[in-house]
Amino acid sequence: MRLCQWLVAALAATGLGAFAPTLLAADFPARPVTLISPTVPGGAMDGVARLIAQRLGPRLGQPVVIDSKPGAGGTLGVSLAARAPADGHTLVIVADSYLTVAPRLLRGVSLQPFKDLAPVIELGSSPMVLVAHPSLRVKTLAEYLAKVRAEPGKVTYASAGAGSPHHLFMATLEQQLGLRLAHVPYKGGPQAFSDVLGGHADSMFIAMSTAEPHIKSGKLVALGVSGAKRLTEHPGIPPIAEQAPGYESEFWFALFAPGGTPAPVTARLHREIAAVLAEPEVIQGMKALGVAPSAGSTPDLLAQKLRREDAKMERLIRETGLKPE
Repeated sequence: MRLCQWLVAALAATGLGAFAPTLLAADFPARPVTLISPTVPGGAMDGVARLIAQRLGPRLGQPVVIDSKPGAGGTLGVSLAARAPADGHTLVIVADSYLTVAPRLLRGVSLQPFKDLAPVIELGSSPMVLVAHPSLRVKTLAEYLAKVRAEPGKVTYASAGAGSPHHLFMATLEQQLGLRLAHVPYKGGPQAFSDVLGGHADSMFIAMSTAEPHIKSGKLVALGVSGAKRLTEHPGIPPIAEQAPGYESEFWFALFAPGGTPAPVTARLHREIAAVLAEPEVIQGMKALGVAPSAGSTPDLLAQKLRREDAKMERLIRETGLKPE
């Protein structure tokens, strides 16, 4: 047993356990850190996780190892992180909907984000682009919406699973415009996108960085971006809000540790990750993935943002009538 761990046990035995978190922080990290990525490799979120891990390891003095655990709308990997020892050696990257939507829409998920996870830092945010396969024979968002209205329930859209951003963005559009499409959930975003590319699903919300080369080659048609404004790099693609006034959907990524992780440990993680996010190479790498890096995030601010988003999604799910799948 390491000396610091022995002291923690001794303090607990003598009733001085309040000092244990400080000692644990002093010994952190004592071994490699695992960063769980609850999605399949190849997507924007997994790319951000690998970008952060590569540069965080040297700052911590221990390797940061990516552990891909896709499934259950992201909640499989998140739940594994929540059950890990609360010592800072396990982290998980999440999209907001994994915590605010998936637990409400997936049967058998008992995840309680505010109890099971400790916020560390927000990483970044990103809109998505709505794309369609050319076989759908639409060239604009107006034509796409007209086809959906003319054939309710027949036009399909792919997603990374119930509660994923791909699902949520479309569900929001359906609710706002009174549309009805056929949802085709997959185990992960890359598989869903592959089927859209192959024409097995008609459409999908996807990260611009993933869709861009296929839009340029003509394999996909870009219909609109989910943010409120046109993207500087893609001014020819209109915001969906031009056809659906007020529509705006972006997803954000954040890092969490298991609930109960000592505050000194999360503070160390926050400090080091914030420094990584400020590196020019990381900023450039995240933008290449279609993600705008966050700045100024703290564990408290992340907790507050999660609570606001949770209330918003609870209301959306209730109003749209989405049911667990």
